[in-house]
Amino acid sequence: MKANNSESFQNKKICFVVISIDFFLSHRLDLAANLATTHEVHLITNTHNASKSQIQKITNSGIVLCHLEGRKGSLNILGYLRYLFLLRKQIKILKLDYIFYVTLEMSVLGALINNTLSLRKSFFLITGLEPFFFDKKLKYVILRFLQKIIFTALRFKKNYQFIFQNNDDLQIFKDNNLIQNGYAQIIQGNGIDTDYFAYHKREERSEIIFLFASKLIYSKGIMEFIKASEYLSDKYYDAQFHIAGLYDSANPNSISKNELKMIQTNDSIFFRGFVEHNKMKDCFYESSVFVLPSYGEGLPKVALEAASTGMPLIVSDTRGARDCVIEGKNGFYTKINDTDDLKNVMEKFILERERLGTFGKFSSSLVAQKFSLPIITNKFLMLLEC
Repeated sequence: MKANNSESFQNKKICFVVISIDFFLSHRLDLAANLATTHEVHLITNTHNASKSQIQKITNSGIVLCHLEGRKGSLNILGYLRYLFLLRKQIKILKLDYIFYVTLEMSVLGALINNTLSLRKSFFLITGLEPFFFDKKLKYVILRFLQKIIFTALRFKKNYQFIFQNNDDLQIFKDNNLIQNGYAQIIQGNGIDTDYFAYHKREERSEIIFLFASKLIYSKGIMEFIKASEYLSDKYYDAQFHIAGLYDSANPNSISKNELKMIQTNDSIFFRGFVEHNKMKDCFYESSVFVLPSYGEGLPKVALEAASTGMPLIVSDTRGARDCVIEGKNGFYTKINDTDDLKNVMEKFILERERLGTFGKFSSSLVAQKFSLPIITNKFLMLLEC
């Protein structure tokens, strides 16, 4: 569904800066395409490994694609500086009105650039706080200190706004004095296409299928899901446990290769491997309950997409994730890093599976009322009217 906007706010030049083109396609393409119906939208990202179909999907949405080579090394200072210089150069060439820096890491770079360029406004989209944000290792303590200096320097100019996806992350930034009052707000996600991820009534069947779909990293709670699944599969022959996700050995939070092999050969688990975003809808339709026992989220889009199709949710009672669930209505919370609690919550659905339909309808209705693409698009359009 396309959002409407008055003529007085048309023809502004907007740009999204995203490190990963895959991340943009799965999380922000629909939003950017909606904005492109009334504005000139650009995307700066690394297209080096992008397929022709990915590039075509973006350009067919009315978005102008700008390639920027990714930086080398996770904490390589020279890589950061080179990337920062090239990014600033590209932004200057485009002569933008508004720019959206997506993720905390990109927002730090954007904050450095903001004081050296004349834009109407820069928006820093804090899509979630990775586990490293709370890590007490010296290198991460130093990194947070540098972030604080960089964000504090923003106060010399007033043309910026922080956008958070949940209240908890916003409060953490306030508690750490990373933002000043009046320069932050909450927009819950990027919008779910409820027409595409349409409600689907599951046929009554004897088996119940639990689906974990996320990156194969520890902070998503994958090991807790596996342990709970192993316990329940021995107890209930009519329960199935599926995992869909990307394995990235370069991610420092990734499970090990031995653990990946264990998943692939585990008799208690059906491993779907990496499922492309355009095929996830079928994966949801084939499943009964969505499970994401993560340690923290910005706002898990995959959980909202699953809910939109009519899936009850089990998520951790933690920042971001809890915003997807009204407990006892469309799902339940589980304690962080607690396998016993997770298996108890999952077992509740097994024993009371007659409630799946009611929970699923509430899930779909909740997404339509709070997280749908038109609702979120209009909130972003309002940012451009200020």
